[in-house]
Amino acid sequence: MTAKGWFHKVEGSEGQSLVWLHGWGMEHASLLRLASLFRNTHKNTLYDQPGFGHTPRLQDGAGTEDYADALARELEQLGGAPHILIGHSFGGRVSVQMAARHPHLVKAIVLIGGAGLQRRRSLAFKIRARCLRLMGRMAQLSDKLVGTKFRDAYVQRFGSSDYKNAGALRPTFVRVVNEDLSKVAKSVRCPTLLVYGSDDTEAPPEIGRRYESLIPIARFVEVRGFDHWDILGRGAYQCEALIRTFMDDLKDE
Repeated sequence: MTAKGWFHKVEGSEGQSLVWLHGWGMEHASLLRLASLFRNTHKNTLYDQPGFGHTPRLQDGAGTEDYADALARELEQLGGAPHILIGHSFGGRVSVQMAARHPHLVKAIVLIGGAGLQRRRSLAFKIRARCLRLMGRMAQLSDKLVGTKFRDAYVQRFGSSDYKNAGALRPTFVRVVNEDLSKVAKSVRCPTLLVYGSDDTEAPPEIGRRYESLIPIARFVEVRGFDHWDILGRGAYQCEALIRTFMDDLKDE
């Protein structure tokens, strides 16, 4: 079903509204196993974010603030505010933006392997990254000036799988991976739960700890033995228990 342009699936009809936001390159189904555990106690709305699944993409080069503003328009029509947003990876970025930009719609946010802060890198990594960016610019300039095909070769050799598969979303992907939500996180005023797998190499626990230091009301939990992806499947029951405890504590505030 679509809601003003955003495809979504609803699980349950009673209780606090939970809004589920998937990671980059995924769609709502990636969160369905975890969300289904709340079917009998909450109203769950799982969205395909723009450019993924069945939801049309936003304008070229849209950033997470654009995703948040578009989601806010959806939620204004949905009703049931304020909502609890649960975002995995890229969905965590959008959740942070939502909480900062549209606080009247957000009761709390839960980030599972949430991205959005620049990772701490070694000097050697930074030097290599700068060299690769320079090579990319030179390849692009050569293609433009003399009609070579160096840029395509560069992408195939050095581009990440997400970048290669991004297609029309490449401008958005580049903008998103280079953003830093540190200042945005400081302006979040709602309670926040930060759940990170100990074996996550995509969004390692140190990102969650830094979010905890930036967001005024935040709780960080590291779940042992899970990575960026299996925390949603094999770790679903652990996540459910943490989220329910967090929501129970919200009732006491």
